[in-house]
Amino acid sequence: MAQKAWRDWVYLAIVFTQLFGMLILDLAEFYPKSLYVSPSAPLHFLVTIRKTYVAQSGDPFFRDGYDAPWFHSFLFLEALAQMPLAAFLVSRLASKKPTSGPVEVAGLAFACLTTMGSLACFCELLAMGPEMVKTEHKSKLLYATYGPFLAVPAVMAMDMYLRLLSRFQSAPTKPKSQ
Repeated sequence: MAQKAWRDWVYLAIVFTQLFGMLILDLAEFYPKSLYVSPSAPLHFLVTIRKTYVAQSGDPFFRDGYDAPWFHSFLFLEALAQMPLAAFLVSRLASKKPTSGPVEVAGLAFACLTTMGSLACFCELLAMGPEMVKTEHKSKLLYATYGPFLAVPAVMAMDMYLRLLSRFQSAPTKPKSQ
Protein backbone atom coordinates (compact mmCIF):
# COMPACT_ATOMS: atom_id res chain seq x y z
CA MET A 1 0.00 0.00 0.00
CA ALA A 2 1.28 3.48 -0.85
CA GLN A 3 2.08 5.76 2.05
CA LYS A 4 -0.17 8.73 2.81
CA ALA A 5 1.43 12.12 2.07
CA TRP A 6 2.40 14.01 5.26
CA ARG A 7 0.68 17.09 3.80
CA ASP A 8 -2.64 15.29 4.03
CA TRP A 9 -2.33 15.25 7.81
CA VAL A 10 -1.82 19.04 7.75
CA TYR A 11 -4.87 19.37 5.49
CA LEU A 12 -6.87 17.18 7.87
CA ALA A 13 -5.98 19.46 10.78
CA ILE A 14 -7.01 22.64 8.95
CA VAL A 15 -10.18 21.12 7.46
CA PHE A 16 -11.23 19.61 10.80
CA THR A 17 -10.58 22.92 12.57
CA GLN A 18 -12.62 24.75 9.97
CA LEU A 19 -15.48 22.24 10.13
CA PHE A 20 -15.55 22.61 13.92
CA GLY A 21 -15.52 26.40 13.57
CA MET A 22 -18.34 26.29 11.03
CA LEU A 23 -20.58 24.26 13.33
CA ILE A 24 -19.77 26.18 16.52
CA LEU A 25 -19.37 29.76 15.29
CA ASP A 26 -19.87 30.53 11.61
CA LEU A 27 -23.14 28.80 10.86
CA ALA A 28 -24.84 29.09 14.25
CA GLU A 29 -26.92 32.03 13.05
CA PHE A 30 -28.63 29.70 10.57
CA TYR A 31 -29.81 27.36 13.31
CA PRO A 32 -33.42 27.78 14.49
CA LYS A 33 -33.43 30.51 17.14
CA SER A 34 -35.39 28.24 19.47
CA LEU A 35 -32.28 26.06 19.72
CA TYR A 36 -29.91 28.75 21.00
CA VAL A 37 -31.47 32.10 21.98
CA SER A 38 -33.09 31.20 25.30
CA PRO A 39 -30.72 30.50 28.20
CA SER A 40 -32.49 27.16 28.63
CA ALA A 41 -32.13 26.23 24.94
CA PRO A 42 -29.97 23.15 24.19
CA LEU A 43 -27.46 25.07 22.06
CA HIS A 44 -27.31 28.24 24.16
CA PHE A 45 -23.65 27.48 24.87
CA LEU A 46 -23.00 28.64 21.27
CA VAL A 47 -24.01 32.18 22.28
CA THR A 48 -21.48 32.05 25.10
CA ILE A 49 -18.77 30.74 22.78
CA ARG A 50 -19.46 33.50 20.23
CA LYS A 51 -19.44 36.26 22.86
CA THR A 52 -16.22 34.92 24.39
CA TYR A 53 -14.58 34.62 20.96
CA VAL A 54 -15.52 38.20 20.01
CA ALA A 55 -14.41 39.57 23.40
CA GLN A 56 -11.02 37.86 23.21
CA SER A 57 -10.28 38.23 19.50
CA GLY A 58 -12.04 41.46 18.61
CA ASP A 59 -13.23 39.80 15.38
CA PRO A 60 -15.52 42.40 13.77
CA PHE A 61 -17.22 39.87 11.50
CA PHE A 62 -18.91 38.14 14.45
CA ARG A 63 -19.70 41.23 16.49
CA ASP A 64 -23.37 42.04 17.02
CA GLY A 65 -24.46 44.52 14.39
CA TYR A 66 -21.97 43.53 11.67
CA ASP A 67 -24.30 43.04 8.73
CA ALA A 68 -22.31 43.06 5.50
CA PRO A 69 -24.14 41.28 2.66
CA TRP A 70 -20.86 40.01 1.16
CA PHE A 71 -19.98 38.29 4.44
CA HIS A 72 -23.39 36.64 4.77
CA SER A 73 -23.18 35.43 1.17
CA PHE A 74 -19.90 33.71 2.06
CA LEU A 75 -21.59 32.12 5.09
CA PHE A 76 -24.32 30.74 2.79
CA LEU A 77 -21.64 29.38 0.49
CA GLU A 78 -19.91 27.88 3.50
CA ALA A 79 -23.14 26.15 4.59
CA LEU A 80 -24.10 24.87 1.15
CA ALA A 81 -20.72 23.85 -0.25
CA GLN A 82 -17.81 24.07 2.17
CA MET A 83 -19.41 22.26 5.10
CA PRO A 84 -20.42 19.14 3.12
CA LEU A 85 -17.01 19.10 1.42
CA ALA A 86 -15.27 19.52 4.79
CA ALA A 87 -17.26 16.65 6.33
CA PHE A 88 -16.38 14.41 3.38
CA LEU A 89 -12.71 15.42 3.48
CA VAL A 90 -12.38 14.86 7.23
CA SER A 91 -13.80 11.37 6.84
CA ARG A 92 -11.39 10.55 4.00
CA LEU A 93 -8.27 12.37 5.17
CA ALA A 94 -8.54 10.73 8.60
CA SER A 95 -7.94 7.37 6.91
CA LYS A 96 -4.42 6.00 6.63
CA LYS A 97 -5.02 5.37 2.92
CA PRO A 98 -3.57 7.72 0.31
CA THR A 99 -6.02 10.07 -1.36
CA SER A 100 -8.11 9.00 -4.32
CA GLY A 101 -9.29 11.02 -7.31
CA PRO A 102 -12.66 11.91 -5.72
CA VAL A 103 -10.93 13.10 -2.53
CA GLU A 104 -8.57 15.25 -4.58
CA VAL A 105 -11.46 16.81 -6.53
CA ALA A 106 -13.27 17.55 -3.25
CA GLY A 107 -10.02 18.89 -1.78
CA LEU A 108 -9.50 21.19 -4.76
CA ALA A 109 -13.06 22.56 -4.55
CA PHE A 110 -12.89 22.99 -0.76
CA ALA A 111 -9.47 24.64 -0.89
CA CYS A 112 -10.53 27.09 -3.62
CA LEU A 113 -13.69 28.09 -1.74
CA THR A 114 -11.82 28.45 1.55
CA THR A 115 -9.02 30.47 -0.02
CA MET A 116 -11.50 32.81 -1.68
CA GLY A 117 -13.51 33.39 1.50
CA SER A 118 -10.44 33.79 3.69
CA LEU A 119 -8.84 36.19 1.22
CA ALA A 120 -11.98 38.36 1.24
CA CYS A 121 -11.97 38.46 5.05
CA PHE A 122 -8.20 39.03 5.18
CA CYS A 123 -8.40 41.98 2.76
CA GLU A 124 -11.42 43.46 4.51
CA LEU A 125 -9.63 43.24 7.87
CA LEU A 126 -6.53 44.79 6.35
CA ALA A 127 -8.59 47.76 5.16
CA MET A 128 -10.49 48.25 8.44
CA GLY A 129 -9.54 51.16 10.62
CA PRO A 130 -9.30 51.23 14.43
CA GLU A 131 -12.99 52.14 14.69
CA MET A 132 -13.85 48.64 13.36
CA VAL A 133 -11.02 46.52 14.80
CA LYS A 134 -8.65 47.51 17.58
CA THR A 135 -5.00 47.74 16.58
CA GLU A 136 -3.98 45.19 19.22
CA HIS A 137 -6.41 42.65 17.72
CA LYS A 138 -5.77 43.32 14.05
CA SER A 139 -2.43 41.58 13.50
CA LYS A 140 -3.51 38.54 15.56
CA LEU A 141 -6.70 38.25 13.49
CA LEU A 142 -4.79 38.67 10.23
CA TYR A 143 -1.89 36.34 10.85
CA ALA A 144 -3.13 33.85 13.46
CA THR A 145 -6.86 33.59 12.76
CA TYR A 146 -7.49 34.24 9.05
CA GLY A 147 -3.96 33.85 7.65
CA PRO A 148 -3.65 30.07 8.20
CA PHE A 149 -7.06 29.55 6.56
CA LEU A 150 -5.77 31.54 3.60
CA ALA A 151 -2.26 30.08 3.28
CA VAL A 152 -2.85 26.35 3.92
CA PRO A 153 -5.89 26.04 1.62
CA ALA A 154 -4.05 27.99 -1.11
CA VAL A 155 -1.22 25.44 -0.94
CA MET A 156 -3.79 22.64 -0.72
CA ALA A 157 -5.52 23.88 -3.89
CA MET A 158 -2.26 23.82 -5.83
CA ASP A 159 -1.32 20.43 -4.41
CA MET A 160 -4.69 18.86 -5.25
CA TYR A 161 -4.60 20.39 -8.73
CA LEU A 162 -1.12 18.94 -9.35
CA ARG A 163 -2.21 15.53 -8.04
CA LEU A 164 -5.22 15.53 -10.36
CA LEU A 165 -3.11 16.73 -13.28
CA SER A 166 -0.70 13.87 -12.65
CA ARG A 167 -3.60 11.41 -12.67
CA PHE A 168 -4.86 12.72 -15.99
CA GLN A 169 -1.41 12.78 -17.57
CA SER A 170 -0.63 9.23 -16.51
CA ALA A 171 -4.01 7.83 -17.58
CA PRO A 172 -3.85 5.69 -20.71
CA THR A 173 -5.35 7.38 -23.73
CA LYS A 174 -7.73 5.58 -26.01
CA PRO A 175 -7.28 6.02 -29.74
CA LYS A 176 -10.10 7.95 -31.33
CA SER A 177 -12.40 5.88 -33.46
CA GLN A 178 -13.49 7.32 -36.78
